[in-house]
Amino acid sequence: MLAEFADLISICGIQLMKIHRAPFIIRQAWFAGLLILLAAGLNLEASENWWSLRPLVRPQLPKTTIDDWSDHPVDLFIARKLSSKGLSPSPTANSRQLLRRVCADVWGLPPTAEDLEWLNRQGIERGWAPLVDRLLASPHYGERWARHWMDVIHFAETHGHDEDAPREHAWHYRDYLIESFNKDKPYAQFAQEQIAGDVMQPKKAESLIGTGFLAAGPWDESSQMGIQDGTIDKKVAQYLDRDDMITTTMSTFMGLTVHCARCHDHKFDPISIEDYYSLQAVFSGVDRHNRAFDKDNSIHVQRQNLLHVKTELLANRYPDSVLLNKESLSRVNRWVESRQHVLNRWKSNRPTFTQDSATAGIFNTTDQSIFLPESSTEKGVIAWTIESPYSNPTAIQLEVLPDERLPQKGPGWASDGNFRLSEFRVFSRVKEDQPWVQVELANPQNDFSEHTTSVRYLIDGDEKTDWGILPQFGLAHRCYFEIKESPEIIRGNQIKIELSHQHGKDHWIGRCRVSLTDIPANKIQPFLPSDLEEAFTTSEKDRSQSQLLTLSRQATLEFWDQKLESLPSPSQVYAVTSYFPSEGNFKPSLGPREVHKLARGSIHSPKEIVLPGTLSELDHIPWNSKQRNLGQEGERRLALAEWISHPKNGLFWRTMANRVWQYHFGSPLAGTPNDLGHSGSQPTHPDLLDWLACELRDSGGSLKHLHRIILNSQTYKQDSKFNPNSAATDAGNQYYWRVSPRRMDAETFRDTLLALSDSLNKHMGGPSVKQFHMKPGIHVTPVVDYEGFDPDAPAMSRRSIYRFLFRTLPDPFMQAMDCPDASIWTPKRTVSVGPLQALALMNDAFVIHQSKRLAELISNKHDDLESRVISLFKNTLLRLPTQEESELFTHYVEKHGLANACRYLFNSNLFVFIE
Repeated sequence: MLAEFADLISICGIQLMKIHRAPFIIRQAWFAGLLILLAAGLNLEASENWWSLRPLVRPQLPKTTIDDWSDHPVDLFIARKLSSKGLSPSPTANSRQLLRRVCADVWGLPPTAEDLEWLNRQGIERGWAPLVDRLLASPHYGERWARHWMDVIHFAETHGHDEDAPREHAWHYRDYLIESFNKDKPYAQFAQEQIAGDVMQPKKAESLIGTGFLAAGPWDESSQMGIQDGTIDKKVAQYLDRDDMITTTMSTFMGLTVHCARCHDHKFDPISIEDYYSLQAVFSGVDRHNRAFDKDNSIHVQRQNLLHVKTELLANRYPDSVLLNKESLSRVNRWVESRQHVLNRWKSNRPTFTQDSATAGIFNTTDQSIFLPESSTEKGVIAWTIESPYSNPTAIQLEVLPDERLPQKGPGWASDGNFRLSEFRVFSRVKEDQPWVQVELANPQNDFSEHTTSVRYLIDGDEKTDWGILPQFGLAHRCYFEIKESPEIIRGNQIKIELSHQHGKDHWIGRCRVSLTDIPANKIQPFLPSDLEEAFTTSEKDRSQSQLLTLSRQATLEFWDQKLESLPSPSQVYAVTSYFPSEGNFKPSLGPREVHKLARGSIHSPKEIVLPGTLSELDHIPWNSKQRNLGQEGERRLALAEWISHPKNGLFWRTMANRVWQYHFGSPLAGTPNDLGHSGSQPTHPDLLDWLACELRDSGGSLKHLHRIILNSQTYKQDSKFNPNSAATDAGNQYYWRVSPRRMDAETFRDTLLALSDSLNKHMGGPSVKQFHMKPGIHVTPVVDYEGFDPDAPAMSRRSIYRFLFRTLPDPFMQAMDCPDASIWTPKRTVSVGPLQALALMNDAFVIHQSKRLAELISNKHDDLESRVISLFKNTLLRLPTQEESELFTHYVEKHGLANACRYLFNSNLFVFIE
């Protein structure tokens, strides 16, 4: 490494002689680049000695003490630093301040006056440790700390990007987090379950739910579902999706910016581009999708075993000998008969073209297809009517067909055989003198879509979007749509079909067929791959051995599907999986995909195929020590999970210890929690951080043990009072000479108001509550209305952790209170104090409503103004008002009412800040 760096310096020296004549801006850029290279070279040489990369060894406790303070281990480390800086700790805060502080930290909820009375009776010295134990034992602890975790991993319940569709089943992962924190699940197990719980403990549904971690971030639906497999753009989408998984995993558990090595070796940390793509290979077999699980573990095991067999069948890994035995071959005959029966249930009738149709097609009575002559207009609608062949049809199908009369055999009139269909509309009426009623279509399915097009766009109401089939011209393609129950359609009803073309006369459909069926939607045969379709249409006597295998595989697959259907209906969680039902062009991998090292991160410059692995520099942590079969997708993730959570992995334990400290003090010991590498901040107290990390590791990974250590320290119990002399030395309080006051975060503020007004619904878990009105949008992203939602609705009384979280459509009130953007990782929240917050706290309907509720509670208990003001202060601040406050609020209540006084106090620093 040093020799290579010396060569670099030599080259730079030669270039320096040439660069002095260049323009100033060029010289400036060149010198800046040189400085970066110098820093990178120095850092690479120093990597082995970098504090976070060193093996984790328990430091000796300092001997430095401060008279009459504390010999608690945390305090000894803090005292040594304070003494070295000429600083002194602050005295112990009073019981009211401490109670508000610890309840906000551990529960995110306010204490009661009864809690304060108990602590005052016990005294801080005798009552504090039992109080901490009681708070940590409450289920409210998990609700509070799960929200911190959700920030770090950018969890939300929508996809994000331009098509921000809801994820209705993501909430199971949120409940998993709450339960895991409340159980004090060992931190190594907690990490392993989230990376590979489905493989680590296949008999436990809880472990599978944990893999919702890898699916927590945004997902580009339009690229994944709309782009054809095998294309450059689809590969880009898959690489980027895995990049999000890598970033989430390594930033969360390791505190490293591994994603910076996507295009080149990391400029500051010892992470090579080969390491990065080795991690890509770890995640190359999974995608994000809803995944079935059962709360009854015995049923869960049955389902997962059946799904495993199904995956093996789909991936052609099932034994041929089993597929060709007598039982399997009998299934083939039953399957062929069943499929033919379903296909025979698609029927149509002779069309009658309407007057407003751009052209009248030629009907072929043999196959019921329609040939549509070349259009003379740029835009228009082809419309015809038929009599419904069924009462209550369940689906309608559009087939586009090749024809010798069309360019490239069609099925469109474009020179390349393509077409662009904008909308597919269906109407119904019983009699001719009645108005047409549009039939609602749903759940579109098809065999193929051109990149950037989709059959979903045929029913989105937008004429600018469309469906095409390039480059698969000259072939038949079909799509079908489920028919909603209304309006009622009976046999003989008139059905009108409209094909809207808005993309030029060269992109009209040339030949098509429309038919209806009454087969239940879940029994409609799926679209078959070309090899299966060919085997199906070949007569029994002419089928090859290969075709027989293909048919047997499909028949056996449907046999296992029937076994799956016989099980009770499962729950679903949005997680990662290697198998799911295909949706458009979004198809499961069924096993690891090939991952290439990409030169400069470009998909156009693929180099060698890489194998799964991790960071080569950290060779003191054994990789794949249990010799797992890394040809299997799940084993790759499990090997990584074991490597990350290894007792020798100091980064793993340091990162979490740093986060826990941060959420108790408002600032981490190492200032960049997601980057403990060379470009991040070094810790102010490295020995303390290592000691806490060792405590976490050596306690069996107990986070509650770590909480107790920190919360029982005198450092945590210090007063928050400002000291100008100490501030002159340490204005940012990075050495902890006091506990800095912190503004309530958005969730704590909201939940505190609910608790104070006695409105808080303490029910835990379950589907997220939508605290907004939602209706379908023009495309996938719905229309959401927060302001029009009733602040008294039952959904508004749930804790904030149970809110449905949108990425692109966040709650304006929570956003004003610095609730983070769920599209990005948030290791530390922004804390701001500004006019927007003041306006929100004074004018938001939720705040106004809770102010009224609190005022009603107080007024029902107290008749006179003075008592009401006293009660307001005792409830909200756990203290009596001063004489000046009492006079001010009494006058204010007389003039503006008690509800407005509540709102006034909610907007004050006394309430919003936790001392």
